[in-house]
Amino acid sequence: MPEIDWPAIRGSVALFALALALAAAAAGGAAWFGERQTLGYERQKARLGSIRSRHRAIDEQRRLVETWLPAFRALQEAGVVGEERRLAWVEALRELAARAKLPSLRYRIERRVPFETGLSPGTAVYRPFSTVVRLEAGLLHEGDFERLIHGIESRDAGLHRIDRCRLRRAGPRFVMRPGAVNLTAECDLRWITLARVEARP
Repeated sequence: MPEIDWPAIRGSVALFALALALAAAAAGGAAWFGERQTLGYERQKARLGSIRSRHRAIDEQRRLVETWLPAFRALQEAGVVGEERRLAWVEALRELAARAKLPSLRYRIERRVPFETGLSPGTAVYRPFSTVVRLEAGLLHEGDFERLIHGIESRDAGLHRIDRCRLRRAGPRFVMRPGAVNLTAECDLRWITLARVEARP
């Protein structure tokens, strides 16, 4: 029976075990590397999807701005959006009184307050406000009152409405001469504006 070379066998087994260990380590490293690559790919894919979503949102916002910006600027020009144009209102009323040849016209402008619409403002940046202008006009006859109301409604001085008007006689006798005040009209005009409201933290 031939003699067994145990040292050689032990060396071969050791080398085989080492090879197995190296193969297992290589397989584990490959699996770990593959997992890292997969996670990296998924992260990059999610990031790309997020960028695409933001890009679509920006495009949509740009389209909305292009669609509504002309109308918004028109409202700004008309004095509906932004600061109140009290001087323009006063000039419009004075011009109206001169054209209608009213014997007298007095006015008082109240402070601007939030305008209740009954709707939830939500996250709107611009909110509606209103300012009441109280008028007291001296009139020669009923025709002056008609011209006053028509002139107020036809004036292009922002967004406004007539809340109330009361007409009463100024005296017991009707005096038919220029500048005489036979009737007085008391009216409340409400100018409506949109003002930017700062976001609350």
